[in-house]
Amino acid sequence: MQQSDKTQEINILDYWNVLWRRKYVLLALFIVAVVAAMVISTMMPKYYLSETVIISSSSESGGLGPTLSSLPIAGLLGGSGVQTSADKILIILKSRTIADAVISRFKLDRIFNEKRWDENKQEWKDPQNAPKMSETILTLNNITRFFKTKDGAITIRVEWTDPKLAADIANYYVYALTEFLKDKAMTVTIQTIDRAVPADTKSRPIIRVNMMIAGIASFFFGILAIFLVELIQKARS
Repeated sequence: MQQSDKTQEINILDYWNVLWRRKYVLLALFIVAVVAAMVISTMMPKYYLSETVIISSSSESGGLGPTLSSLPIAGLLGGSGVQTSADKILIILKSRTIADAVISRFKLDRIFNEKRWDENKQEWKDPQNAPKMSETILTLNNITRFFKTKDGAITIRVEWTDPKLAADIANYYVYALTEFLKDKAMTVTIQTIDRAVPADTKSRPIIRVNMMIAGIASFFFGILAIFLVELIQKARS
């Protein structure tokens, strides 16, 4: 047992000596990774998060079910057994019908593909390569999230590079939802608890977090690389 413990101590000491001998390699990798993460994070587009909170109530006699059965869904709610009015509202919010309304209101196809749009001529630079509606909807879904809390409130969260546009999109979702319910004559009441406002600070990238992740990753990568080099050198000797 004593011999085994001594052997283990010697192995650990050997590992430490290897790392200490190449400590400047670890330090260099750490500095390069952290500085690179800082520079890249600074150059990345800044995103701003806005959200609006609503609550809904409905009479069961209003009948959301028949309408939902024929509704084109842009994003799946997941699972079966839709029960509460909030669950049903979530399905409507994620539908292609609402997505189309939001895209049309803000001309998001042009905003999401500004490099392909000629603002002066008001036309696509390459008409044959104009973005498809499905592409625009996918981008909209990627920047939008819907959440239902335990008490039944629904949060509409939008993250985009323009803080005002992010807030406007979140608020327009509520308007489009209300208009949809009116058009279908549904007995559902929507109340806005908190309207979305333009964010003062960016939500991402978080430079400090990116630097920390890069530093930790470089440390472990450096250790792995050092031991690999040591193994190769021993194999050759």
